[in-house]
Amino acid sequence: MVAALLNKGTANFTAEEFARRSDLLGISVEAAACDDAIYISATGLSKYALQILEFLSEAVLQPLFPLKQLEKERLKALSQIEAQKKEPAALAAKLRDQVVFGQHPYGAYATTESIHKITREDVAAFHKKFFAPNNASLAVVGDFDTDKLLPKIKETFSDWERRKLPAIPPPRSKIEGVSIHLVDRPRSVQSNIIVAAKGIPRSNPDTPELTVVNSVLGGGFSGRLFQNLRERHGFTYGSSSFFDQKKLGGVFSATAEVRNEVTGKAITEVLEELKRIRQEPIPGAELDLQKQYVVGNYLLSLENERRNVERVQDIDLYGLPKDYYQKLIPRVRGLDPKEARSLAHKYIRAEDVVVIVVGDAAEVKAQVETLGQVTVYDTELRVR
Repeated sequence: MVAALLNKGTANFTAEEFARRSDLLGISVEAAACDDAIYISATGLSKYALQILEFLSEAVLQPLFPLKQLEKERLKALSQIEAQKKEPAALAAKLRDQVVFGQHPYGAYATTESIHKITREDVAAFHKKFFAPNNASLAVVGDFDTDKLLPKIKETFSDWERRKLPAIPPPRSKIEGVSIHLVDRPRSVQSNIIVAAKGIPRSNPDTPELTVVNSVLGGGFSGRLFQNLRERHGFTYGSSSFFDQKKLGGVFSATAEVRNEVTGKAITEVLEELKRIRQEPIPGAELDLQKQYVVGNYLLSLENERRNVERVQDIDLYGLPKDYYQKLIPRVRGLDPKEARSLAHKYIRAEDVVVIVVGDAAEVKAQVETLGQVTVYDTELRVR
């Protein structure tokens, strides 16, 4: 809610004035929130660099969070929550985080009740607590005069006061054995599946090499999950896996959307692929293919200025080594089969997982009961 309101009225501009004045110069001011940070960006023509800075600082330092705008955002949030109840993928993702992270903030998600309870005072207090120069980074990309812009940046933010930040503990994820969490959506014709396990934080030093190992397992069309569930068995249009790495922890997920009648078989195949990559060496040719895939994707992404800015700021946000991206390609290319197998065995779990299924319980429940203890939820994610 804080992110949504940063450009909706400041000490010097109403929401309408802010939008009209920025639009007049072709300046876009946008903000978004993720699990670890709020991102706010201001973009426009280089000749308006000082004006861009002015609008950015207004939104960061002097938002007013008008009650009228809060109520508008509340309605949007409530509408989005209702829409997500009809989206199996959204339900699966929410339940995954709830089960894996528990009471930690990473496990929280918006509900109708929580959105109704948010007051203007809550939003302002959050802004006051977390918006501080010792909890922020600022990046600039484009064609500009550094000698003119840098002093102006320092002047603009010179009065921004540092403050003591609240400590947020890491999640204490504990997953033992295989458990099934089934969201019942009567008359669903397919099941959304997530096989999830404890992951790693973004700062984990094995991340570059582990990215390749995961690519072998679930990275696109050539990944093992895709080849197994789609090409070999015809269960789904696609299947993939990824490590969702956050600042304080993370979660591993393998996903697929399959026909109701093959839900149990598909989960079994996913679990078997997790076991296989842990136990069997990855052939050199297969590993080389995925190393080329990872390096190629990274090189293509360098053409995206915004992504480069995010990477620079990720170094601060996630505590990465300053030369992380300079060493990324050599590290990926240097991964050998022995090290890959060791990483798979260390970080990919097959026996300690939670399986999230969103589908028709009448057709699916009996198929998954043989895999582990089943807990059934309604679309409000309440246990039945």
